[in-house]
Amino acid sequence: MNTQNTASFRDTPARYDAVSRAFHWLSLLLLVAQFSLGWLMPDADSVKASTGLVAWHVGVGTSLLAVFTVRLLWAAMRRAPGPVDQHGALQFLAGAVHVSMYLLLLLVPLLGWLNAGGRGWTVRLAGVWYIPQLAMPDSWGASIGEWHSASVTVLLILIGLHVFAVLVHQIGFRDSLLRRML
Repeated sequence: MNTQNTASFRDTPARYDAVSRAFHWLSLLLLVAQFSLGWLMPDADSVKASTGLVAWHVGVGTSLLAVFTVRLLWAAMRRAPGPVDQHGALQFLAGAVHVSMYLLLLLVPLLGWLNAGGRGWTVRLAGVWYIPQLAMPDSWGASIGEWHSASVTVLLILIGLHVFAVLVHQIGFRDSLLRRML
């Protein structure tokens, strides 16, 4: 570990603020719910209207998009802890995984919203408030369900890498990285 860079980050907080931590863990809870609903709901190609588990999936997806959008806005306004002191290649990989996860946390629900509109499904924020369709029924939006599913798979892989890296830091490096988000 390079201790030269450690001193330059003393003016940054040692951990994320309470609001950032709350957004992080709320996002995780919504993702677990969303992946569970996506796994349990019937095949979307056979569904004519967003009811039952499909309606819950759409509602949680729009909630996740809203929470994540506010989370990004909050992140832009606050000072984050400095980067972890680690090898440059690991620093680059961590940054690439984080940026990719952030992009997919926006892209996946947007693709779902487009797909739902293309199928003619009603889309509601948190399952309550109607929001406009991004695609009209029977349009190209109905055909991007595979993109939505594929991007979910990539997101799951990235989340797995993220969790693995946290465990390596916590157990292998013993640098208490996890404390930053607790």
